[in-house]
Amino acid sequence: MSILSILFPNRCPYCDKLIDMNETECSVCRGKFPDVPHIRKLAQGNVCVSPFVYDGTVRDAIRSLKFRNCVFNAKSLSGQMCRILQKLYGDEDIDIVTAVPMSRSSKRERGYNQAELLAKETAKLLGKPYKELLKKVKKNLVQHELNGEDRKRNVIGVYAVTDKRLITDKRILLVDDICTTGSTLSECCKVLLECSPADIICTCAAETSAD
Repeated sequence: MSILSILFPNRCPYCDKLIDMNETECSVCRGKFPDVPHIRKLAQGNVCVSPFVYDGTVRDAIRSLKFRNCVFNAKSLSGQMCRILQKLYGDEDIDIVTAVPMSRSSKRERGYNQAELLAKETAKLLGKPYKELLKKVKKNLVQHELNGEDRKRNVIGVYAVTDKRLITDKRILLVDDICTTGSTLSECCKVLLECSPADIICTCAAETSAD
């Protein structure tokens, strides 16, 4: 056992119980994970698949990742995202994994982009490259403070591609932390589709039915 593991032991993202260094969550919480994936059809015709509903201990785990610097939580959440991707798509190949971007100022303030952490961990588990295919080019309001119609308007023209050559004819996995109305993912898909990818699959740690 290392000194780091003694000083900073891993804790289950869902119940805060101490867990072994090789675990990403405790066996009790793992046993409660749902088997059936959640599937949301997006406005662009693509789908978003999620292992969880944004509620209870899952909501706490995501909020701790997002707002309280609990970056370890990304390992468990990404593991479950990979599990449902395998369940739905099997060995169907992915060329590139990417994330919904944050503005530079927001990323600097938080210290990281939680969607990027999830995407990089997912890419590692799938054995695929992670690339920044999108960038944020326009400042907008915070999505969770808006209703459904305002969310759609709020993301128009916010994103742009970084390099079209990385996208054309590629099968892309687009990652975010939460899918609420799907407006952000739909806008990102719209921008990516202008570069003629072979396919886009979206995944999030959790979805919510809130407007």
